[in-house]
Amino acid sequence: MPRSQTPILTAALCVLAAPAFASGPGETHHGGTAFLPNGVLTYALFESTIEHVDLASCPAQFDPEVVFCRMTLASDLAHVFAFRYDGEQPLLAIKSYELDDEFLPF
Repeated sequence: MPRSQTPILTAALCVLAAPAFASGPGETHHGGTAFLPNGVLTYALFESTIEHVDLASCPAQFDPEVVFCRMTLASDLAHVFAFRYDGEQPLLAIKSYELDDEFLPF
């Protein structure tokens, strides 16, 4: 991986490892959605560096005309990554789910 991409990948992995997730700008609580301003992680970089699965749909809070989703498993949680369709397809948010009977309710 080029050295210039290392900080971006490190930032994405830190978001995955963090115990609290934002539910909106400036808010945090466990099990919510982390909204990421400025789209520093593009789908092209995510696709080539992070093991994931493609999802046919996204959680209901996301507009399917605007975003597409991918999922990873880490730290005993499922993490759904929402990327914009337009431009460089920046990462907009990460929503985490406990791996239980109600896993992936969308």
